[in-house]
Amino acid sequence: MKAKHVLRRAAHWSLPVALTGMSLGWTVYAVGEILSRQAPAALAMTVAGIYDAVWLYALAMETAHRRQGSKGTLPAVLGWVFLVTSVGVLFTHGLMYATPAVAVIGAVVPAAAKATLIMAVEREATRISAGAQQQIDAVRSATRDQVAIGRAVTRAKADRHTTAAVLEREERKARGKAQKVRHEAAQELAKLTSEHPVDDDVPEVPALFSDDDLAQVLGRWTQEGVSPVSPQVAPVSPTPQLPAPHGAGHTPLDWAALAGVAAVAGVETPEPGGPLTEEQLTVVLRWLRHSENPPLSYRKALAAYRAAGFSAKEERVRKAYAALIDAEDAQP
Repeated sequence: MKAKHVLRRAAHWSLPVALTGMSLGWTVYAVGEILSRQAPAALAMTVAGIYDAVWLYALAMETAHRRQGSKGTLPAVLGWVFLVTSVGVLFTHGLMYATPAVAVIGAVVPAAAKATLIMAVEREATRISAGAQQQIDAVRSATRDQVAIGRAVTRAKADRHTTAAVLEREERKARGKAQKVRHEAAQELAKLTSEHPVDDDVPEVPALFSDDDLAQVLGRWTQEGVSPVSPQVAPVSPTPQLPAPHGAGHTPLDWAALAGVAAVAGVETPEPGGPLTEEQLTVVLRWLRHSENPPLSYRKALAAYRAAGFSAKEERVRKAYAALIDAEDAQP
C-alpha cells in the first residue's frame, strides 16, 4: 500500500520535475554561452549556475509555501522574475544560435515547467480524504438529481400549459365557426321569409325518433323482416286538393264584393267548388285577404278559402298569395 502511494506521488510530480530540470539545464547553457562572449567561459558558466541555483531555490520555497497554505511573497516574486528572464534569455539564444522556431520552443519550456509545478502543488495542497470525497460525490449526485427532476417538472408544466392553450384556441375557433354558421342561417332565413311569406302560425317541426322508438323500429325490422320505416310516419307531400270544410267560424263573407272584384279584374265571378283560372284564384285571394281589417295572413286566408268552398292545390294557392303580396308591395 505504501509502495503504491509512493508510485502515485512519483507519477504526479514526474512531469513538473522533468520540465523544471530541462528548463534549468537549458537556461544554464544559454546564459553561459551568451556571457562567454564578454567573459571567460569558466566565469560565464559559474554565473549561469548561480542564476539557476537562485531560481531553483525560489521555486522550492514557493512550492513549500503553497503546500503549507502560507503566503510567501518574496519567493513568488523571485520565481516570476526569474521565469520572465529565463524566457527572454532562451528566446534570445535561439535567435542568435538557431532558428526562430527553436527560439520559441526554448522560451516555452520554462513557462510550461512553472505551470505544471503550480498545478502539482495546488493538487497536493487541496487533497482530501476518501470519506470526504464520497460525501462530496453524494452531494453532487443528489443535486444533479434534483436539478434533473426540476427540469422535467418544469417542462411538463410548460407542455401542459401549451396544450391547454392550443385546446382553448381550437374551442374558440369552433365556437366562432358555429356562430358564423348561425348568423348566415339567420340571414338566409330572413331573406327567404321576406321573399316567400307564410302564415304566422307555422306548426312546429315534429320531433325526431327517440332512442326507444328507433330501437323498436329496428327490432321489428330484424325480427319480422319489414321495412325499418315506421308505418306511423305521415307522408311529407302536400294534400293534392284542398277540402271545402263548412262552418269554419269566420266572419260572414260579402259575396257581392267578390262579384265586384271579379268585374274590376275583368274575369268571371269565381264559383265555389268549380275549377278556377289563375286570375280567378287571385281575385278570390284578394277578396278574402281584405275581407277583414287588418288584412288576413296567408294561414287565415287559406282557412277562409277552404271555408268558402273553394278548392285547389295548396302549392298553387301559396304561389298565388305570394304573387298577390308582391303586387301589393309594388304599388306606390
